[in-house]
Amino acid sequence: MNSQTHLRQQTRTGKLLPIALGIAGTLYAVNLNRRRKTAAPSHSRMLKYTELGTKQIKLEWKGPNRSYRAFRGEKLIYEGMEPKLVDQNLVPGTLYTYCIETLDDQDNAIERMRIQTTTSVDFKEKDNILEDVLITTIVTHDQISFEWEPIEGVSEYTIFRNGIQLETVSSCTFTDKNIKDDDVYTYMIKAKRPLQRSNQLKWELKSVVANAVGAIKKDSSSEMAADEEFTITKRVGPIRKLLRSPQENKCKNGSWQLRYTTFLQEEWIKNPNAASVDQIFKGDHRSFDPEASQYRTRGDIFIDTDRPTALLSKATGITEAFSRDHERLESARASDEGIQLEKVLTDDDRVKFHLNHSVSNPLVVSPAIDYHVCGTFYKDNEYNLVGIHDQAPEHEVYLKEPGTDEWQVIHLAHSKGLEMMADPMANHYWRYSTFTN
Repeated sequence: MNSQTHLRQQTRTGKLLPIALGIAGTLYAVNLNRRRKTAAPSHSRMLKYTELGTKQIKLEWKGPNRSYRAFRGEKLIYEGMEPKLVDQNLVPGTLYTYCIETLDDQDNAIERMRIQTTTSVDFKEKDNILEDVLITTIVTHDQISFEWEPIEGVSEYTIFRNGIQLETVSSCTFTDKNIKDDDVYTYMIKAKRPLQRSNQLKWELKSVVANAVGAIKKDSSSEMAADEEFTITKRVGPIRKLLRSPQENKCKNGSWQLRYTTFLQEEWIKNPNAASVDQIFKGDHRSFDPEASQYRTRGDIFIDTDRPTALLSKATGITEAFSRDHERLESARASDEGIQLEKVLTDDDRVKFHLNHSVSNPLVVSPAIDYHVCGTFYKDNEYNLVGIHDQAPEHEVYLKEPGTDEWQVIHLAHSKGLEMMADPMANHYWRYSTFTN
């Protein structure tokens, strides 16, 4: 009898607790697909109302009885006295940037506001809900504002700026007025929720397994094992640059390199399966480092927005097993067939791809290291990365922008124990996007 059959039989008899550790489940949470169109009043000082449809965006802003001019990118799309616009014939699920100018009597811009937002999609992504969450960023000369779609089951969001906690909010809005015109700011919105209840029966079983792991594992807790984590990051460029005339914002296209590495921070890792001969595995014994040579898996994606193309280079590390007395027993290299670049879509404005990853321990039967990334790189040098991964082992994501050899940190996540790789455990959802041009 294999381990998964044993798990199903034990589940039916209510005996999950003794076999929760180290068992890969077969359940997953499903978010119900639904058509979406969002319209809501804005909390920005200048933006009054937004409506984000699949093929059009409506914006209404606060302002005096003056003339206005609005650009999408460098294209003039509106001139008039009314402080509102309707932009039509857009592409679903696409990032758009607007510059709204307030004009004097000689048609000179006396004030500018930049808005970055996204068209909605007909059906939400069921696996990674952050992929289609609508986020609007509003920049004026003295403030940066964010508005985002609520995440079902989340009651509060904690806001960080450049790694420093600012405040916790219950509404899906935040405005920062303590800013300088020439600084770059990286904002992070963090949240947690219990395993989603979208499918009640499956959720209940997942919750039992997750809480069992938390109760058994000494360095864990039932709350940690059953909590899904969300991280939304937005990097905002200097306000002085963002509020220049649209004709001044020229971008250089080029080649990007995205690096996703998984590794084991510890020097030695105890096998969660006590019945296995291989009691200990050699870890990578390191901290976060984009250039480290020790890792479990590594995927490098090379994106060129000029051609446009996206290519994958992949590798796996050697797994070494030892006895309880640290006697070396065997070693092997995992197959890299589970690292795949899929659904590469290209058009005149962007390159979009999906990176799927599922790699198992080559020496013993165990849950795989699973993650998924959806990346979109635009020709205006903005990008949007959305990922989901197990809460083990360590995950690190870095990016080299065009014209630089320096790695930029995109996402770092510490391991919460190898047991968290089992399917019933809660995942970490993350998203990183920019508003810099």
